[in-house]
Amino acid sequence: MEQRREPAMPAGPVGGSAAWTVPQVMMRDDWICRLSDSDVAEIDAAVADSRARGLAITEIERDDFPLDRLTARLGALRAQIRSGLGFGYIKGLPVWRYDRETLLRIYWGLGRHIGDPVTQNRNGHLIAHVIDVGDRAGDNKRLTQSNAELCFHADSCDVVALLCINRAREGGESMIVSAVAVHDEMMRRRPDLLPELYKPVYMDRRGEVPDGKLPWFGMPLFTWHRGQINGYAPIRQYVESLVRFPDAPRISNAQMAALDLFYEICEEEEFCLRLQFEPGDIQFLQNHVVFHSRTGFTDWDEAEKKRHLMRLWLSLPDGRLLPDSYAEKWINIERGTRRGGVPTMTPPVIPLDPMARAYG
Repeated sequence: MEQRREPAMPAGPVGGSAAWTVPQVMMRDDWICRLSDSDVAEIDAAVADSRARGLAITEIERDDFPLDRLTARLGALRAQIRSGLGFGYIKGLPVWRYDRETLLRIYWGLGRHIGDPVTQNRNGHLIAHVIDVGDRAGDNKRLTQSNAELCFHADSCDVVALLCINRAREGGESMIVSAVAVHDEMMRRRPDLLPELYKPVYMDRRGEVPDGKLPWFGMPLFTWHRGQINGYAPIRQYVESLVRFPDAPRISNAQMAALDLFYEICEEEEFCLRLQFEPGDIQFLQNHVVFHSRTGFTDWDEAEKKRHLMRLWLSLPDGRLLPDSYAEKWINIERGTRRGGVPTMTPPVIPLDPMARAYG
């Protein structure tokens, strides 16, 4: 008997807990873990214990950062990220109390309760600093190292985390959207265009080219795999900069129209959840079902007050099974391994200096 093939895309709206709208999210707070004074004391004790044992930050595993009372709440937050709304927040970490090494140690330790860190750039950064580095000769920087607006996109990992150290003087608002809700809305409005986003969307690798690969690649924005929808949204500027490669495939008019509608829906008030980072906030997003962006910002003149976020990319050992198309970007997609991230030129490192070159 012939084996039935899985359909290329779902026959109707996907729905489910990850298909949220802004009004639905604002009626609940189970996606927020607010730290109490006793929670912070428990975190401080875990830091002291890791130092007493002589552990470098990158040597800290989940069990090396014990949080007896907080663990259950972090577990509930992790479940929300993995199989619920697709995102969660920790609020109330008193970042002003700590020096940078201590902050990195805390952030790493909390992150290990969610997943396994992977490298984020070719210089091997396991924690990256999201900060405007200005214009420096010879830089091949990403837009995250500028003060520019970012369109909705997903990162190359199961979960991305952002810890806010300083806010911008003006702007820099975080925006997130349910990829599933946007998919279903596209199906409702333009079912003729949605299939275009199940085809590969070609984009620029921006200098991060794995061995044996071209400087550009193609990947569907949506895939349907084993009864689950997966989203991977490219930064639009990287799709547009593909024109610098004469031999790269060109986007069709139909696919451009589909992308235009996709980004338009992402920006709509019903779907776009806007949240201003406060110092001490940690945002966790599951990239397969939640896309993120930010508004442009005006920064402070004083270097010590500049907008500064610390970013973790995390692999979930119990994460979802991914389709083969992800291997073109992720390289390794095997569940249960440290998958995703960016192949490196150097050994993994956690830079203390927020202005450290990430892509140069």
